[in-house]
Amino acid sequence: MVITVNKDTQSEEIEKALKKMQKSKKKTLLSFYGKLKGTFGDGMDYQKTIRNEWD
Repeated sequence: MVITVNKDTQSEEIEKALKKMQKSKKKTLLSFYGKLKGTFGDGMDYQKTIRNEWD
């Protein structure tokens, strides 16, 4: 979203546009952090089994 600010733009209009931008946040990877608990079990145990090339 782009906010165009001129010298004639009122501060109320800018605040409305900023509030609108804050409401429409896109989901990122951080939004899903920790959502797969139980799928792989403990993270360290899972990594040890996957990366265990010598056993």
